[in-house]
Amino acid sequence: MLQLARAAFRFRLPLSTLRSPLPQFQHNVLNPHSVWTRWSGSYSRIMKRNRVPFVDFETGFPKAEAPKQSVLGSFTLAKQQKLERLLEATPQKTFRGRVIGKLSTKRIRHSGRNNLGRICTRHRGGGTLQRLRFVDFKRGRKDIQATVLRVEYSPDRTSHVALVQYEDGVLSYILAPLTLRPGDQVVASETANIVPGNCLPLRSIPVGSIVHNIELRPGAGGQFIRAAGTFATIITKDKNYATIKLRSTEIRKFPLDCWASIGQLSNLERFMRFKGKAGVNRWLGWRPSVRGNAMNPSDHPHGGGTSAKHTKRPPVSPWGIERTGFKTRSPKKPMGLIVRRNLPGKAQKKYGIAA
Repeated sequence: MLQLARAAFRFRLPLSTLRSPLPQFQHNVLNPHSVWTRWSGSYSRIMKRNRVPFVDFETGFPKAEAPKQSVLGSFTLAKQQKLERLLEATPQKTFRGRVIGKLSTKRIRHSGRNNLGRICTRHRGGGTLQRLRFVDFKRGRKDIQATVLRVEYSPDRTSHVALVQYEDGVLSYILAPLTLRPGDQVVASETANIVPGNCLPLRSIPVGSIVHNIELRPGAGGQFIRAAGTFATIITKDKNYATIKLRSTEIRKFPLDCWASIGQLSNLERFMRFKGKAGVNRWLGWRPSVRGNAMNPSDHPHGGGTSAKHTKRPPVSPWGIERTGFKTRSPKKPMGLIVRRNLPGKAQKKYGIAA
């Protein structure tokens, strides 16, 4: 503190400067000619960012010639259901052990707060310690066979992940499809077979196949269809784009140079889980929430009254924003590669296509 006071007196700064955050004071006083750059600690002294780095898995290992493609037919949902019936005797079990330390990092809890420490997302906080898995969404190692060692639970996502080992011994995590089992062989190649777990560009995947982990831009890594039990269906393909129907019923186009993985993702029964007690939500990092109907009129639009059987108006947030059916996309925004927006929830239930 004495050094800061001397620096403030040297540069003729007011004493209020001493109350400013330390990184900003270092920039303005101790090194006034430097260029302001942001880092994770400059937002707040207690703030850290969960930034999972991209791990380059290429090691220069000599690659053998890619085997010829033997499975050419489209992998449809009907084929996967038949495969599930064949695998009923060997269900997909997760590994009951510790995660690999070098393929994970500690997850920093923000408790719903922003860089100023103010709550921006309510009902978050606490929970057990978790580790983020470094999942290879890019499937960066091309034309190298990998063997599935085990299927693991991942606390930071809904689907399971699979630990694979390449022929040169490199370990990596990938998203685990529903029919993947330990001992299976997977590969990312343009000439790979159309079987679950393999990764190919969209130009090499036949129409009618179900896929997951789809790239939005070539080389950017998979961004679509990564939640538990989800899949997308390739409807048509033309010279430049593949038209895909997403799980949300949205239909959009993807460049043919984008890569995608075959099959439906695992952990299909996740949404059927019965938690059993309120403490389970606390383990998961969810704090208690009070119903707006039980509040006073000054605290919530649903509050007040002598009856608690109705919400007195369409469901809204404490600030009056509609909870369901409120559209946030601007009508002036161009559709781009989106062919059809996703259908509303009522329409999905009416036509029997709800998730």
